[in-house]
Amino acid sequence: MKLTNHIVLGLYSDPSAFTIEAAILETDGLDILKVYETLSRPYPHDLHEELLKYTGQNDIQPDAFNKVNQAVSQFFIQVAQEIITKIEPQNLHIDLIGLSGHSAIHQPETKTHVNFGDAQIIANALQIPVVHHFVKEDLNAGGVGTPLLTTFWDALCRKLDKPLAIVTLGGVSRLVYLGPMGELIGFDISVGLTLLDRWIQRRTGQEMDFNGILGAQGTPEPRVLKTLLNIPFLLKEPPKSVQRTDFQDVAEQLEALSPADGAATLTAFIAQCVVESQKFLPLPPVQWICVGGGIYNPTLMLQLAQLLPNLKSAQQVLPYTSELNAMGFAFIASRHQQKLPITFPSTTGVLEPISGGKITYPEST
Repeated sequence: MKLTNHIVLGLYSDPSAFTIEAAILETDGLDILKVYETLSRPYPHDLHEELLKYTGQNDIQPDAFNKVNQAVSQFFIQVAQEIITKIEPQNLHIDLIGLSGHSAIHQPETKTHVNFGDAQIIANALQIPVVHHFVKEDLNAGGVGTPLLTTFWDALCRKLDKPLAIVTLGGVSRLVYLGPMGELIGFDISVGLTLLDRWIQRRTGQEMDFNGILGAQGTPEPRVLKTLLNIPFLLKEPPKSVQRTDFQDVAEQLEALSPADGAATLTAFIAQCVVESQKFLPLPPVQWICVGGGIYNPTLMLQLAQLLPNLKSAQQVLPYTSELNAMGFAFIASRHQQKLPITFPSTTGVLEPISGGKITYPEST
């Protein structure tokens, strides 16, 4: 099969609704041939608050959904236009957009997934076809919807020693395992920084535990930590994908703790969940690579370094380090267009490998 080189714009909204990432790269769906530009922009405060209000709800009223969906779509467009402006001197033609959307409702057991971010609005505004709906198509094919970017991580880490584990320390903690014989395994580890961020916001009014300072000042509460580590989702065999309801009682367990001790307990919980995830892997990784916002929390990274062998951050070993999730969605958009598989029985539990997603073309004007 002859593959086509595509120039693709990837757009990604992080689960904690802090930023939208964008990246423009060239790929044939097997290799990342060139990265032209990346950037990240924070959500406007009011839109961030709206997304937090509705994310994880079981039901969203149509009027409320349409209002937020329109606002998120426009912000995706704004970020896309900014990065496109940056590459205009290179006279590049963007073939596709790979769109994550912002997950509002994700219920793998009922095959329900609702995203903010309208592909048709974005395609019309930018006059570029948009590949999207990756999670929903995976659910329809028998999978749990995540992780989607295992093929991207395989391409990015091709020259590194295996077995290798890539851990995304984001709103959700996620693991991708690359085996020595080309094996791909992936699963959600747990709800991650979302728990810590919401604790910090509720108890201190700050957005997050900047530089892990509060977590470093506190002491993990052993009884609470032990209870949290027995949440049924953590004991479940992969493939598995987090639902917010799997962790809805966490706040109650922390209620009696001080802000610092709560932060320390949740930081230890995130680290311990990563360590416990090893039991689902066929071989111990010779190297662990951490990506995502959590790498900027020194308290969390120190705990992981004490518990895992040969732990590195993306900046230490990967050829690219910025806006990796946006790059990933650009990459899988190209794979979709070339009918290359994106998800597998060993990553999301689909019955057979699928290229996933759907494509929306700009409407004629």
